Formats: sequence, structure tokens, C-alpha cells
Amino acid sequence: MSEQIKVTIIYGTHKLDKVVNTEYQNGTTALELLKKISDVQAVKTGKYNFVRSIDGVKSEVGVYGWFYLIDGESTHKMAEKFLLNNNKTMTWYIHKEQCN
Repeated sequence: MSEQIKVTIIYGTHKLDKVVNTEYQNGTTALELLKKISDVQAVKTGKYNFVRSIDGVKSEVGVYGWFYLIDGESTHKMAEKFLLNNNKTMTWYIHKEQCN
């Protein structure tokens, strides 16, 4: 059974935000769903995939990065590891990185 979800991408000052209502199957990863609705570039570093660009808006290592929320909360997981399950919203936003 398909679930409905509202996906918001906040590009900051780079372009207007994007809001997409779409469907997913429980067990889909946050990264898979993002790739379904946007042009995404992810880079594998060690054992992790980091989102480095969404729809042409690029992160800058050590300065700005792409982060995401599920139902308004941080998952504390990489997007490729977070499995959606009856979730209603996913928000991606570019933000100043805290660890530099």
C-alpha cells in the first residue's frame, strides 16, 4: 500500500523552495524518495553517501550541507539508512555546517 507524503526542499537564497506531494512504499529510504522527485548528486565518503547537490544547489564541505527532517524531527541517520514508515512530511534544507 502506498503512503502519501509532502516533501519540501528549502534551497535558501539559491532558488524558490519546492513542495511536492507524492507517494512511497513503506521501507523506501529518505534518499530514494528524494531521488524520485529531484536531481540529486550524492558522494560516497567512507561507508556513507552524503547529498552534495539537490536540483543544482550544491553543498560546500565544511561550510554548507544538506540536512533533512522527517515529520519535523531529525532522524540522526544518513538518508540512505532511514526507512520511511507511515511518515507524512520530509523536509530538506541547506544549512551552515556546525563541525568545521
